Amino acid sequence: MPNALENLCAAIAYPDPVPAGATAFQLHVDGGVVAARLMNGRLVLSREISREEADLPRLASYAAGRLLREEAVLAWDERAGACILWQECPANASSAQLLHFFKTFLASCDWWLARVADLVVEPVAAPAMVIMP
Repeated sequence: MPNALENLCAAIAYPDPVPAGATAFQLHVDGGVVAARLMNGRLVLSREISREEADLPRLASYAAGRLLREEAVLAWDERAGACILWQECPANASSAQLLHFFKTFLASCDWWLARVADLVVEPVAAPAMVIMP
């Protein structure tokens, strides 16, 4: 009987097979890695958003508003030394639920990655104004 990782990969038509009995698997999606793992009857997806600890306070300022819009949670993973986004669903979710779960998680990742990209954009300095007589 397939586990939730295998069901997720089947639901999203992921091309690589999940090793039999695996409780963790990395999916290469949209130029990044989404980690999927089974924990206590839940399927947990996570993705690294930033490795800069200095980004965390700014990103955290968005978190409260995002919690009202999505179920993904921003966190600092001390082991990885990275700011991550994670979300969970029941391991017994249907294929349709798993597909929806995966798509909404990726949409959340896209939003957060765009905020990180905004943090590294250098502000454009206005040229000094010179008035010629």
